[in-house]
Amino acid sequence: MVNVKTNITLDFLRISNLLNRYGAKMVSEVGLNSIQQWVILRTIIEREDISIGELKEEMLVTKQNMTGMINRLQQSNLVTLFQDSEDKRRTRVKITEEGIGVYEQLKSLRNEFNDKTYHIYNDQEIVLLSDLLNRLVEHLKE
Repeated sequence: MVNVKTNITLDFLRISNLLNRYGAKMVSEVGLNSIQQWVILRTIIEREDISIGELKEEMLVTKQNMTGMINRLQQSNLVTLFQDSEDKRRTRVKITEEGIGVYEQLKSLRNEFNDKTYHIYNDQEIVLLSDLLNRLVEHLKE
């Protein structure tokens, strides 16, 4: 069983490298600099607007890293910053129309990639894989 667990860990590392390679190609096609920018745009779209602190927690990065990433997205006119109406110390982030356009382009590329990647699984297997991976992510975050 030790070898199986080791193989799973090594497979995750290989998968991570492969996904980074494919993801980097997709984001560069729409003018983004990193996969993290893609994840930030997706998170903002899902939440409509979010504080930098909440985004930092979601992305599992330091506040300094998050501030730098947000500033680059703002300079590219993909997000806008504004002060929280309830807590003036908190800065919130919202996606711009241009940011939505970039994200929509990525969605198309992502859907093509997903179709090619996950066709080897049936719907039940995809749901099971998603559940197992989410459980592992939550455990590792503890």
